[in-house]
Order: sequence, then structure tokens, then C-alpha cells
Amino acid sequence: MKAIIAATDFSDEARYAAERAAIIAEEQQAHLSLLHVMSRSALSDVRKLFQTPTDVEAKLIDDAGRMLSEIAADIESKTGLTGSTDVKIGQALTEILSATESADLLVLGAHGGNSLHDLILGTTAEHLLSKCKRPMLVAKRPPKTRYQRVLLPVDFSPYSASALTMARRLAPNARMTILHVFNLPFEGRLRIVGASEDDIRQYRQEEQRSAERKMWELIRESHVDSDRVSYAVEGGGPSPVILAKAEELSSDLIVMGKHGQSWIEDLFLGSTTHHVLARSECDVLVVQKRV
Repeated sequence: MKAIIAATDFSDEARYAAERAAIIAEEQQAHLSLLHVMSRSALSDVRKLFQTPTDVEAKLIDDAGRMLSEIAADIESKTGLTGSTDVKIGQALTEILSATESADLLVLGAHGGNSLHDLILGTTAEHLLSKCKRPMLVAKRPPKTRYQRVLLPVDFSPYSASALTMARRLAPNARMTILHVFNLPFEGRLRIVGASEDDIRQYRQEEQRSAERKMWELIRESHVDSDRVSYAVEGGGPSPVILAKAEELSSDLIVMGKHGQSWIEDLFLGSTTHHVLARSECDVLVVQKRV
């Protein structure tokens, strides 16, 4: 990676994101840019509130710059990495998307105790997940070390190879578990139409073997270090299995491909990516189809 952007609103979660971005940038020898966007409409409201000539707006902008500089100084003291700072005035979504056009990774913090629950209401982060074409890392924990244990759920779509490639870039020395969760189509209806338990068991075994063959092919084609990679194929609902596996393995990062054409489509379809983002305890990286 050459350029990493950490977008911050100065919340605790955003500070986690900035610190994690610094760790990644130091490891990747990439440039780190700390970005804060001030709402143009909010500044306009300030001007209307203070009807007499005032320098309140300028002071607010200067204060944001000072806070960014303090974060950058703290990061430099901890990691030795010198990052740049940038305060933009405008619409947050537009400015962040514009900034990421020349970046390899966008890092931002989760909000609230349950991550993306408040993002359902239409915040900037929600729209970023829909529109951002760069890999997007949502930080949930104070970072202590480089990533050590990565869980990579795959469905063998083109997203899977991209997610694996990005996981290797982001955490080159971590232990990685590649997980595929399969669900037997029409399993309940098969019983209704008279399929025996032996038939269903054989059906499940065939699905398992097919998934394992695809898993080996994915690993082989990726040229990933087999000493640091293991895999699991399990049946069940994707979201519960992924979350349980992450807890079982004490994963500090989940890497997933983004599905659906929009966040709203993902939301109403109950997408796996959405549920994992909302309920996981560890950081989550969402990767687009092409990396």
C-alpha cells in the first residue's frame, strides 16, 4: 500500500481508527493522512447564529486543525510515523470519497456499543459502505499490536479472491482461517416431500466435499503461505457461524467481500456483511470486488 486515509470525527472510536491506520501504514511503509470534514451547512448555521461580525467560524476550523495535529503528534510518539493532516469544508460523504480516490485503504471508527446499529439511520459511514470503491476498515477496538488472527469468510465468488488478496496485504504475518458456510437449499422442504434422513445426510456431505475442493483451489491459486493458513467448512446460517467462529478463534480482524449494489439493498436482504459488521466484536475490513 502507498496511501492510507483515516477519517476522524474526534470520537474515541475514530481515535482507534487513526491508531490502527498508523500501525498499518508503518508496516506497509505507506503515507498516512488524517482527514476531518467540517460540515459547510453547520458552519453556515454558525454564521446565522452569530449575526454580528465574528471570527467564530475561523476559530472552529483552527480548532479542528489543532485537534488533528494532536492526534498526529500522539501517533508519531507511539509509532514514529509522521502523518499529514487535512481539514476539509464541505459535505462529509463527498469529501471523503474524493480523498479516497488516490488511496489504497480507508479507515474509520465504528460508532456506539453495537457498531453499525446507528448507521442504519443514514449516516456518512452507511453511505460510505455503499459508495466507497476502496477497501474500508471499520475499527472497533483500541489497537495494541499488528493483526494476529484473521478470519476470512468466503463464498467462492470473485469477492473471495479479492478479500484474500487484501487480507494478505493488510496482515502479512497473521494466522488466517478461511471459512465457508454452506446452507442446504430446500433442506426443510426435502423432508416434506419425502426425502429420507440418509438422503439429506448424503446431500450435506456432497456439499461439504464440493466446498472443500473449492477451498483448496482458492488457497492454491492465491499462493498463500500454507503454514499460516487453515480452513473450515461448516453448515448453518452464515452470520451466526461467522460470528461464533470469530469468537472461538479470538479473531482480531474479519475480512469480507461486499455484496449487493447498495447499502439499502444489503440491509433489506439481511446481508451477511451487514450483520457481521453490526455484531462483531473485532475490526472488520470490507473489500470491493477488485483490489
